[in-house]
Amino acid sequence: MKKLILIMFLIPVLVFGQADKKSFTELNIGVAAIDGYSFDDWFPGASLLFGQTFANDGIVTEYQIGIALPAIATGKLAIGAGDINKNIMFAVRPWPLSLGPQIKLGIFSASFEVGFNNGISFDAGFIATIGWRWQFGGQKKSVL
Repeated sequence: MKKLILIMFLIPVLVFGQADKKSFTELNIGVAAIDGYSFDDWFPGASLLFGQTFANDGIVTEYQIGIALPAIATGKLAIGAGDINKNIMFAVRPWPLSLGPQIKLGIFSASFEVGFNNGISFDAGFIATIGWRWQFGGQKKSVL
């Protein structure tokens, strides 16, 4: 029994033991196509997010959470390929609900997301953003 517990403890350490981790703050500005899928009727937006990016052997994951205008709160989960500083990911934003690609190059990020053009997506068909990130914690080797 003790060996089983030891093995179950060591597997996550061995699998995720060399993951790079970077914490960040991100300021975004963007536009949303409201009531449809055309930027003929658009609305500006902004967000201040806090998050972490994890990279391990070319696989990158990330989460973000923060405040937004006009949606009040927002967040994002993403997975993709690259490294801690340059990557492309597929992102899911739970609120307002949207899906799409996100790219990060150094301190800059950009995303283009497709919403459902209803209340769950805050009436947005598309959301396009550009962002600027700065680090509030150093790049570290971490055991998850």
